[in-house]
Amino acid sequence: MAGRKNGSRPSPFYNMKKNNQKTDFFKNFNQAYYTTDSYDDYLRRYQKEGLCSASNLIKKIKPLRSWHFLDVGCGMGGVVLALRSLNYQAWGTEVSPYCLKFSPAKEWLQFADICNLPFLSNSFEVITCVDVLCYLNRDETKQAVKELTRVAKHYLGVETICRGSPNSDQIKNPDWLRQDRYLLPENDLRRMFLANRTFFREPLYPRQQNTDFNGLFVK
Repeated sequence: MAGRKNGSRPSPFYNMKKNNQKTDFFKNFNQAYYTTDSYDDYLRRYQKEGLCSASNLIKKIKPLRSWHFLDVGCGMGGVVLALRSLNYQAWGTEVSPYCLKFSPAKEWLQFADICNLPFLSNSFEVITCVDVLCYLNRDETKQAVKELTRVAKHYLGVETICRGSPNSDQIKNPDWLRQDRYLLPENDLRRMFLANRTFFREPLYPRQQNTDFNGLFVK
Protein backbone atom coordinates (compact mmCIF):
# COMPACT_ATOMS: atom_id res chain seq x y z
CA MET A 1 0.00 0.00 0.00
CA ALA A 2 3.00 2.28 0.06
CA GLY A 3 5.91 3.45 -2.01
CA ARG A 4 6.33 4.60 -5.56
CA LYS A 5 4.97 2.86 -8.61
CA ASN A 6 5.31 3.89 -12.24
CA GLY A 7 6.83 7.20 -11.21
CA SER A 8 3.84 8.35 -9.15
CA ARG A 9 4.26 10.00 -5.77
CA PRO A 10 3.94 7.76 -2.69
CA SER A 11 0.43 7.04 -1.45
CA PRO A 12 -0.59 8.92 1.71
CA PHE A 13 -0.63 5.53 3.45
CA TYR A 14 3.17 5.65 3.31
CA ASN A 15 3.30 8.31 6.04
CA MET A 16 0.37 7.24 8.16
CA LYS A 17 0.59 7.34 11.93
CA LYS A 18 -0.18 4.22 13.92
CA ASN A 19 -3.75 3.94 15.14
CA ASN A 20 -4.68 0.69 16.84
CA GLN A 21 -7.75 1.96 18.69
CA LYS A 22 -10.63 -0.50 18.52
CA THR A 23 -13.75 -0.76 20.61
CA ASP A 24 -16.52 -3.24 21.02
CA PHE A 25 -18.79 -0.79 19.23
CA PHE A 26 -16.89 -1.24 15.97
CA LYS A 27 -17.43 -5.00 16.16
CA ASN A 28 -21.18 -4.42 15.88
CA PHE A 29 -20.69 -3.54 12.21
CA ASN A 30 -20.57 -7.24 11.36
CA GLN A 31 -22.04 -9.49 8.71
CA ALA A 32 -25.42 -9.56 10.46
CA TYR A 33 -25.52 -5.76 10.48
CA TYR A 34 -24.82 -5.54 6.73
CA THR A 35 -27.48 -8.10 5.82
CA THR A 36 -30.46 -6.98 7.95
CA ASP A 37 -32.86 -4.04 8.41
CA SER A 38 -32.04 -1.05 6.19
CA TYR A 39 -28.86 -2.78 5.03
CA ASP A 40 -30.59 -6.00 4.01
CA ASP A 41 -29.47 -5.69 0.38
CA TYR A 42 -26.25 -3.76 0.92
CA LEU A 43 -23.96 -6.58 -0.19
CA ARG A 44 -25.82 -6.76 -3.51
CA ARG A 45 -25.81 -3.05 -4.28
CA TYR A 46 -22.66 -1.45 -2.80
CA GLN A 47 -20.61 -1.69 -5.99
CA LYS A 48 -23.36 -0.19 -8.15
CA GLU A 49 -23.94 2.62 -5.65
CA GLY A 50 -20.20 3.19 -5.36
CA LEU A 51 -19.88 3.64 -9.12
CA CYS A 52 -22.80 6.09 -9.14
CA SER A 53 -21.27 8.14 -6.32
CA ALA A 54 -17.79 8.14 -7.83
CA SER A 55 -19.00 9.09 -11.29
CA ASN A 56 -21.13 11.93 -9.92
CA LEU A 57 -18.22 13.29 -7.87
CA ILE A 58 -15.80 13.21 -10.80
CA LYS A 59 -18.22 15.13 -13.00
CA LYS A 60 -18.43 17.88 -10.38
CA ILE A 61 -14.77 18.34 -9.51
CA LYS A 62 -12.95 17.17 -12.68
CA PRO A 63 -9.94 15.84 -10.75
CA LEU A 64 -6.42 15.39 -12.08
CA ARG A 65 -5.28 11.79 -12.57
CA SER A 66 -2.50 12.36 -10.05
CA TRP A 67 -4.92 13.16 -7.22
CA HIS A 68 -5.42 10.85 -4.26
CA PHE A 69 -8.92 9.97 -2.99
CA LEU A 70 -9.89 8.69 0.45
CA ASP A 71 -13.32 7.30 1.37
CA VAL A 72 -13.71 7.52 5.15
CA GLY A 73 -16.05 4.86 6.50
CA CYS A 74 -16.01 3.07 3.16
CA GLY A 75 -17.93 -0.08 4.16
CA MET A 76 -17.20 -2.80 1.63
CA GLY A 77 -15.32 -0.30 -0.53
CA GLY A 78 -17.73 0.37 -3.39
CA VAL A 79 -16.46 3.93 -3.95
CA VAL A 80 -12.83 2.83 -3.74
CA LEU A 81 -13.39 0.07 -6.31
CA ALA A 82 -15.28 2.45 -8.60
CA LEU A 83 -12.60 5.14 -8.50
CA ARG A 84 -9.89 2.60 -9.20
CA SER A 85 -11.89 1.17 -12.11
CA LEU A 86 -11.93 4.73 -13.47
CA ASN A 87 -8.13 4.87 -13.14
CA TYR A 88 -7.93 7.09 -10.08
CA GLN A 89 -5.81 6.44 -7.00
CA ALA A 90 -8.17 5.67 -4.14
CA TRP A 91 -8.06 4.20 -0.64
CA GLY A 92 -10.54 3.76 2.17
CA THR A 93 -10.77 3.63 5.94
CA GLU A 94 -13.19 1.52 7.91
CA VAL A 95 -13.83 0.42 11.51
CA SER A 96 -15.79 -2.75 10.70
CA PRO A 97 -13.62 -5.86 11.14
CA TYR A 98 -16.03 -7.68 8.82
CA CYS A 99 -15.61 -5.20 5.95
CA LEU A 100 -11.85 -4.98 6.42
CA LYS A 101 -11.58 -8.76 6.17
CA PHE A 102 -14.00 -9.50 3.35
CA SER A 103 -14.07 -6.39 1.14
CA PRO A 104 -12.94 -6.99 -2.46
CA ALA A 105 -11.04 -3.71 -2.02
CA LYS A 106 -9.29 -4.76 1.20
CA GLU A 107 -5.78 -4.28 -0.19
CA TRP A 108 -6.57 -0.55 -0.35
CA LEU A 109 -8.36 -0.32 3.02
CA GLN A 110 -7.05 0.60 6.45
CA PHE A 111 -8.60 0.54 9.91
CA ALA A 112 -9.09 4.11 11.16
CA ASP A 113 -11.39 5.98 13.52
CA ILE A 114 -12.82 9.09 11.84
CA CYS A 115 -12.09 11.06 15.01
CA ASN A 116 -8.39 10.24 14.79
CA LEU A 117 -7.38 9.74 11.18
CA PRO A 118 -3.84 8.35 10.88
CA PHE A 119 -2.72 10.62 8.03
CA LEU A 120 -0.74 13.80 7.65
CA SER A 121 -2.57 17.04 6.94
CA ASN A 122 -3.56 17.62 3.29
CA SER A 123 -2.71 14.01 2.41
CA PHE A 124 -5.63 13.49 0.02
CA GLU A 125 -6.87 15.89 -2.62
CA VAL A 126 -10.41 14.52 -2.27
CA ILE A 127 -12.15 12.90 0.70
CA THR A 128 -15.59 11.33 0.69
CA CYS A 129 -17.57 10.39 3.78
CA VAL A 130 -20.99 8.79 3.47
CA ASP A 131 -23.31 7.85 6.34
CA VAL A 132 -20.68 8.00 9.08
CA LEU A 133 -21.44 11.17 11.05
CA CYS A 134 -24.89 9.84 12.00
CA TYR A 135 -23.17 7.31 14.29
CA LEU A 136 -21.47 10.02 16.36
CA ASN A 137 -22.52 12.35 19.15
CA ARG A 138 -22.09 16.12 18.79
CA ASP A 139 -18.58 16.31 20.24
CA GLU A 140 -17.45 13.37 18.14
CA THR A 141 -18.95 14.98 15.04
CA LYS A 142 -17.01 18.18 15.72
CA GLN A 143 -13.80 16.18 16.03
CA ALA A 144 -14.60 14.13 12.93
CA VAL A 145 -15.20 17.28 10.86
CA LYS A 146 -11.93 18.70 12.17
CA GLU A 147 -10.10 15.55 11.08
CA LEU A 148 -11.77 15.37 7.67
CA THR A 149 -10.93 18.99 6.90
CA ARG A 150 -7.38 18.55 8.20
CA VAL A 151 -6.59 15.60 5.96
CA ALA A 152 -8.38 16.90 2.85
CA LYS A 153 -6.40 19.15 0.53
CA HIS A 154 -9.06 20.40 -1.89
CA TYR A 155 -12.52 18.77 -1.73
CA LEU A 156 -14.82 16.99 0.68
CA GLY A 157 -17.94 15.10 -0.41
CA VAL A 158 -20.15 14.45 2.61
CA GLU A 159 -23.47 12.66 3.03
CA THR A 160 -25.21 11.83 6.29
CA ILE A 161 -28.62 11.46 7.88
CA CYS A 162 -29.51 14.66 9.71
CA ARG A 163 -32.25 15.65 12.16
CA GLY A 164 -35.66 15.62 10.54
CA SER A 165 -34.60 13.55 7.55
CA PRO A 166 -37.09 10.86 6.46
CA ASN A 167 -34.24 8.38 6.88
CA SER A 168 -33.96 9.23 10.58
CA ASP A 169 -37.20 7.31 11.20
CA GLN A 170 -36.32 4.00 12.87
CA ILE A 171 -39.52 2.44 11.57
CA LYS A 172 -38.90 3.32 7.94
CA ASN A 173 -35.10 3.07 8.13
CA PRO A 174 -34.17 0.85 11.09
CA ASP A 175 -30.57 0.97 12.32
CA TRP A 176 -30.00 0.26 15.99
CA LEU A 177 -26.44 1.61 15.87
CA ARG A 178 -27.43 5.02 14.54
CA GLN A 179 -27.19 7.76 17.19
CA ASP A 180 -30.60 9.33 16.50
CA ARG A 181 -30.69 11.45 19.66
CA TYR A 182 -27.48 13.16 18.52
CA LEU A 183 -28.47 13.82 14.90
CA LEU A 184 -27.71 17.42 13.96
CA PRO A 185 -29.69 19.84 11.81
CA GLU A 186 -28.23 20.54 8.38
CA ASN A 187 -27.26 24.11 9.31
CA ASP A 188 -25.26 22.91 12.31
CA LEU A 189 -23.31 20.54 10.10
CA ARG A 190 -22.53 23.31 7.62
CA ARG A 191 -21.36 25.59 10.43
CA MET A 192 -18.96 22.92 11.68
CA PHE A 193 -17.26 22.74 8.29
CA LEU A 194 -17.21 26.52 8.01
CA ALA A 195 -15.53 26.74 11.42
CA ASN A 196 -12.72 24.68 9.88
CA ARG A 197 -12.36 27.01 6.87
CA THR A 198 -14.14 24.59 4.56
CA PHE A 199 -16.91 26.05 2.44
CA PHE A 200 -20.10 24.54 1.06
CA ARG A 201 -20.02 24.72 -2.75
CA GLU A 202 -23.09 22.81 -3.89
CA PRO A 203 -25.22 19.73 -3.17
CA LEU A 204 -23.85 16.44 -4.42
CA TYR A 205 -27.37 15.45 -5.44
CA PRO A 206 -30.62 17.36 -5.97
CA ARG A 207 -33.02 17.17 -3.04
CA GLN A 208 -35.44 14.90 -4.91
CA GLN A 209 -32.67 12.29 -5.26
CA ASN A 210 -31.28 12.48 -1.74
CA THR A 211 -33.29 13.94 1.14
CA ASP A 212 -30.37 13.56 3.57
CA PHE A 213 -27.66 16.12 4.15
CA ASN A 214 -25.24 16.00 1.23
CA GLY A 215 -22.74 18.50 -0.04
CA LEU A 216 -19.50 19.21 -1.82
CA PHE A 217 -17.18 21.32 0.31
CA VAL A 218 -14.07 23.20 -0.81
CA LYS A 219 -11.05 24.26 1.22
